[in-house]
Amino acid sequence: MVKRIIVGESGGPTPVIDWEVAGVVDTAQKGGIEVYGMFNGLEGLLNANIEGNIVDLSKINAMSFTFTGPGAGLRTTRMKPTADQYRKIARNLDVLGIDGVVYIGGNDSADQLLGLTSECDVRVIHAIKTVDNDLPVTHHCPGYGSAALYNAIALKNVHSDFSSYRVWGNFKKDGHIVQALSIVPIIIYQVMGRKAGWLAQGTAFAKVDPKGDIRPNYPPHIILSKEILFDKDEFLAELERVIISQGEAVIVVQEDLTDKKTGKAIAEIYSDEIVTDAHGNIQHGRAGSFSPSIFLAQIIKEELKINSLLGQIKEAVLTPQHIQRSNMVSKQDASEAYLVGSSSVRAILDGEDRKSVILEKKKTKVSTGLTDLSNIAAREKVVPDYYINGLNGPTQDFIDEYIYLIGGAGAIPHYSYRKFVSVPIPDEIKKDPYLKGSDEYKWPLKNDIIQ
Repeated sequence: MVKRIIVGESGGPTPVIDWEVAGVVDTAQKGGIEVYGMFNGLEGLLNANIEGNIVDLSKINAMSFTFTGPGAGLRTTRMKPTADQYRKIARNLDVLGIDGVVYIGGNDSADQLLGLTSECDVRVIHAIKTVDNDLPVTHHCPGYGSAALYNAIALKNVHSDFSSYRVWGNFKKDGHIVQALSIVPIIIYQVMGRKAGWLAQGTAFAKVDPKGDIRPNYPPHIILSKEILFDKDEFLAELERVIISQGEAVIVVQEDLTDKKTGKAIAEIYSDEIVTDAHGNIQHGRAGSFSPSIFLAQIIKEELKINSLLGQIKEAVLTPQHIQRSNMVSKQDASEAYLVGSSSVRAILDGEDRKSVILEKKKTKVSTGLTDLSNIAAREKVVPDYYINGLNGPTQDFIDEYIYLIGGAGAIPHYSYRKFVSVPIPDEIKKDPYLKGSDEYKWPLKNDIIQ
């Protein structure tokens, strides 16, 4: 009979990771079993001799975890234990009288639970989480909906702000005066996601109208994700098309892309030095690490050539990194996170072991299920091809399937697109335009034709 369990958090926090802890603690208390918490996950359990690394949650208000703000209330870890460390953790579990472990994390965390079970017989349950949404078997992951909500609102609003810089001007070209783009605003927005482009594709929630239908000309105009092999020439050609048709561009790029010609990560092709973490993942957003958004800005400034662009590009490179997972919470996401935590304890009480709690969706109903830990450990799930419409982002089917996670189309702002009536231009003004960069030009120019 289970008398005492311990819960910990691992990997990157999500906006709703502590809702999972709340579900664990609440269900354990109601089930009449003791529940401990380990600070910094297995790393805290390894260092259990340090006072405060193991805490008693048996009498705490479980829902207090839902009001502590972003981050992991029990703190987190990216430690990858060695065999000796697993043995030490196992001994500490035995001394503490722990019957079961609930570990909240992604695929690396699931893999660590498998490592732990090779050294001890404690019952383990993995509670899925990740903003990347890249875990297999499960329909989606707690944390994804909230991060996607932030990205959609951020892109909607930053476009509304930055598109204000778009300018048309008069230029002299081949003996004629032509009207052309003088300033083209281009936003390059980098999202998280090492192995799969769920967050990148999810930025397309910003493209929908109040009914939830995709508007093709709404930003983001180009979405670069891991599933689409990156070709620099194809990207620049698509960007040229967008600029010619829209006079601006909003580009979303995942933090890692795969080069089409070599099959390698673009960081390996275009960076002088590769920075990796303990799990061998290429680092992004750290000092000295490769930034895909900066890389794109550089090639746009240096290599993009458009005949109708006679002015300049005004670029904004935005890398929200931790902001996208610490800024806002989707109510649907929070509710499901609590459900995953609660189901993890119920699984232990039902005698389950070496399982991951997953989310299943049938039509509009979401419930939890179980899968073998080995089906999640060290595995990823990319966005299926049928959900991606090339560089233009996801299909309507993707939107229909996942937009409920952010609270539906109504969860993002919808702005009116004003249509102005132009004032008739007097002939005197038509014949005497201001030429960009030619303040000292002498007028009139009898032979010039305005096109």
